[in-house]
Amino acid sequence: MGDTDNVRSTSRYTALDGLRGLAAFVVLVHHCFLVSPLLGMAVQSAGVGQFEPWVWWATFTPLHLIWAGGEAVFVFFILSGFVLALPFVGNARPTWAAYWPKRLIRIYLPVWASLIFALWATWAFPRIAGPELSPWANQHDEVPNVFSDALLLMGSSKLNSPLWSLQWEMYFSLLLPLYVVAASRLRRGWLVCLAGLVLLIGIGQQFGVTTLVGLPIFGVGVLMAARRDALHKWASRIGRWGWTGLLVLSIVLLCSQWMFPQLPVGIATTTIGGALLLFAFVGCRAVINLGNNSLVHWLGTRSFSLYLVHEPIVVSIVFSLQATNPFQVAAYAVPLSLLAAEIFFRLVEQPSHRLASLAGKAMADRARRPEEVLNVRS
Repeated sequence: MGDTDNVRSTSRYTALDGLRGLAAFVVLVHHCFLVSPLLGMAVQSAGVGQFEPWVWWATFTPLHLIWAGGEAVFVFFILSGFVLALPFVGNARPTWAAYWPKRLIRIYLPVWASLIFALWATWAFPRIAGPELSPWANQHDEVPNVFSDALLLMGSSKLNSPLWSLQWEMYFSLLLPLYVVAASRLRRGWLVCLAGLVLLIGIGQQFGVTTLVGLPIFGVGVLMAARRDALHKWASRIGRWGWTGLLVLSIVLLCSQWMFPQLPVGIATTTIGGALLLFAFVGCRAVINLGNNSLVHWLGTRSFSLYLVHEPIVVSIVFSLQATNPFQVAAYAVPLSLLAAEIFFRLVEQPSHRLASLAGKAMADRARRPEEVLNVRS
């Protein structure tokens, strides 16, 4: 038991790195598009009002998938549930003593470094709201709550707003043993449980209970990890046209909040679309090849770094240029964010991974030592 077993148990799913990378890139494009006042108003309108044709097509059709940032985050949640639970429901079974320090170090150190970067960007490129800028851009003209941002358990300010999702990542990470126990005991009725989780998400959205929205999405991934044998069995029976139909359905469901803006349970249908997309990256050969493409895979390995550093760059460009054209902002922000992600990955994320592995191994060895002493005495 240890890191080797952990890697061995998840090595067959390398395409999921590509899915994570594509999702991170979509979040980057999402923030580039939100600098447009017209697109920002369309997003806030719930589909009610008159829009320029290009705004309508970009927002209320499947084209929205290109900048569906919120939906990409929900895909992150399902992926986290699947990947984090996989070793514990498989043959590796790493110790929880090794899991805790590894997970905390791998999240907190990069987050804290990203906050330092965001503070520098705020100092170098002051955020001063203006009437010509989009509502999303003007939200960044506020005094940040750095302590809350660094803790991750009380939401986030606009200093680096993508950190809002890491609040739920941390809660899920702390509660993972409960998820694993529940998924292991509910293997036979897992499809009913999946339906129950989707129902909870819909109820949470209807009544504004964010906990019932966020945490069940991770559970979908955990249940899929616990029954990955069934997923592979189903995947082996699906032909080319079946996968084509499934992918189209996944895209429609992922964009359902925008294609059908009056739908009261859009996050629940989005979750189903995300689960189907994960299924495709696990079982469809063509989709797996896409995930393993060298460029897409590179995006995947740098996805967390890209997620953490891109927004301060986008916002800095907006305020320094007073820009509202999303394509102009993207022309600067995309290459700069990819470059910053590579630098951040090498200087911060990789060392954090190494430190996390060392801490996890030390804790695993420490937890194993009393058992070895008892075995020697017996």
